[in-house]
Amino acid sequence: NKVGGQWCPEIDIMEANNHAFQATPHKCEEPLNGHYAACDRAGCHQNTRDVELAYGPGEGFKIDTRRKFDVHTDFFEQGGVFTGIRTTIQQQERQVVLDHSDCSAEYLKALTG
Repeated sequence: NKVGGQWCPEIDIMEANNHAFQATPHKCEEPLNGHYAACDRAGCHQNTRDVELAYGPGEGFKIDTRRKFDVHTDFFEQGGVFTGIRTTIQQQERQVVLDHSDCSAEYLKALTG
């Protein structure tokens, strides 16, 4: 979340390889004179590694990354304020959902632009 030497709030929708899939919102401190001085580099991430046998190469995983799968991301707002993100990874009738329920309302609100 530091691009070209400038900090910025961001949402990494898909950080993935064939062993793990992660989605991460990153909030920043309030800007000073239109520039952010610092952001939360770790973010409020959720990862398929947090769910046993959710995602990986092989038939033993809910999402077998050796085969085609679809990714769908929903963004939620209420009254113009960002309130949530949900990523659904689906392969035929099987799915894994990253709902970011551990991210606080205040954290997500800070990403409202």
